Amino acid sequence: MDETRDGVIGVWRVSRSGRLMGYLLAAAPAAGALSTWPDALTHPSAQSVRTAAIATAVALAFGLFAWWGLLRVRLELRTDEILMVNPWGTQRLPWSRVTAVSLGNWGARFHTTDGFVFTAYALSDLAGGTRQDDRFAELRRLAEIRL
Repeated sequence: MDETRDGVIGVWRVSRSGRLMGYLLAAAPAAGALSTWPDALTHPSAQSVRTAAIATAVALAFGLFAWWGLLRVRLELRTDEILMVNPWGTQRLPWSRVTAVSLGNWGARFHTTDGFVFTAYALSDLAGGTRQDDRFAELRRLAEIRL
């Protein structure tokens, strides 16, 4: 991954299988909700509209969960900092604070000069169900240049 615009060196997202799971979590309930609306619109009754509304609310909840937990998650290496967008929050970590990079079950781990460890969920085993060793090797290669 060569340096690109805006100082971004590399970007990693949840693995392909994790993203597929996210899209399925969003699309399946959405399809179910869409299938309830024709009946509610052609034969309006309190029950059919309520069913369609509940199905739509459930689909929105699943879509938000899939987006928040899998689809928006990413790790960006930039020339001046590391950006980690995780389900539990976003962290910006300057390269000057990073002492080491390792791989754990919850993702790539960035060890800092003050002893804290920041985790990037985008390279998590749990996010994709597969080992992320190959993707981590590329991350480690680019990080070694900056350290």
